[in-house]
Amino acid sequence: MLVVMGWLTRYDGAALAPDKQTPETGETDRSKRPRLLRSIRTFDSLVVPAHRNYFGAMFVYFAAMQMTVLVRPWVAFDLSANDLGERSALVLGLTVAANNLPSLVLSPYAGALADRMSKRTILQACAVIMAVLAGVTAVGLASSWFAWWHVTIIGVGQGAVMTFITPTRRAIIGDLVGREHLLNATALHTMSMNVTRTVMPAAGGFIIVVAGAEWAYLSIAAMYVAGVSLLFIVPKIVPSEAARKRGMSGAVREGFQYAAKDRTIRSLLLIALMSTLFGQPLQHLLPLFADVLDITVDRVGLLFTFFGAGSLIGSTTAASLGNFKRKGLLLVSFLTLWGAAMMAFAFSDVYVLSLFLLIPVGMGHSGRNTVNIATLQTYTDPDMRGRVMALNAMMSGFMPPAVLLITAIAEFANAQVALGGVGAIILVYGLWQLLFARTVRNLE
Repeated sequence: MLVVMGWLTRYDGAALAPDKQTPETGETDRSKRPRLLRSIRTFDSLVVPAHRNYFGAMFVYFAAMQMTVLVRPWVAFDLSANDLGERSALVLGLTVAANNLPSLVLSPYAGALADRMSKRTILQACAVIMAVLAGVTAVGLASSWFAWWHVTIIGVGQGAVMTFITPTRRAIIGDLVGREHLLNATALHTMSMNVTRTVMPAAGGFIIVVAGAEWAYLSIAAMYVAGVSLLFIVPKIVPSEAARKRGMSGAVREGFQYAAKDRTIRSLLLIALMSTLFGQPLQHLLPLFADVLDITVDRVGLLFTFFGAGSLIGSTTAASLGNFKRKGLLLVSFLTLWGAAMMAFAFSDVYVLSLFLLIPVGMGHSGRNTVNIATLQTYTDPDMRGRVMALNAMMSGFMPPAVLLITAIAEFANAQVALGGVGAIILVYGLWQLLFARTVRNLE
């Protein structure tokens, strides 16, 4: 649906041309559009052909990523019963933590690499590696060789590759669109991810129930291969000669220095850190609620579906605002909503109610993430975007201790107390930002 709507912006009457861009600013002349599309801002950035092609390629990429979000932790969680006699929350936490651990070490280098070479090439190479890892996992599961720890170890490799994917796929957006379209383009990619988040985890759960986990992994491998092919129609943008000649260690150091000196960048990265530590684990730990709500894996998949639906609403809202002038206020509002909704979900023990509570959880999560990233890109120098996006992605490297603490509390108390507590922390932090932190709240 998103792709079809995007392609509609290509035509003017019988053959609508893309909006003309003024060379000086990159802004679009909306008066050249048909009357209906002049008032629709949700798909503004898709008038740029290069971005439109990238958007289509990443849709398939995101589908593979989002199916993995359920399949990998569920398979490890389920296999733990073979060794431990029952499914272990700590095994689930260890699997999620291990996947995110490489980010802490590798992210600065991933960002420096994204600023030094073609981002398209990086994304294609990473997709090939991810397809191979998924294929190996499928073979191990089909042959019954794998225990939970095999899945966890391969997850470390997948996490290492994802460390290079995340800042690169975000930073390339700024290369393809102008400043006017940054918020819209970032939100559209979040929308695309949320469409797949709504469908693909549930599809993964369904495949596991019907055919087995190995077929879910084969599907993931096939989607990554398709993503590699589609990326060939995206322009191969070569960084400046100065960026290519810059040494890796010097580029990494320069990225840290840049973020440390800029108060706005520093504040936005702090919000990302707090969100990653206390909010991000929820979407990975939804399998914990299989026991709380007494449901099977296919119904756990539906939890992801409703979370994805809420995320889609949040990112669509951000996309539809165009070049919104109160980005800081919008950011902290989404953050506060996220914390309050997390608390409500955590303490629900009614399945249907829990499904619907995940809608505002997803809205807050996706809205915060979209506006946070778009605002970071807006206030970052173009030559530094890869490294700043990498510092933002590096926050997931701090998530493992939080995940292990949350799952330990869930193991010895219950999942509701564990997730309700982190929801309360996000809520309090959001209210503090809303009431007292003018640096972020006043950003345009």
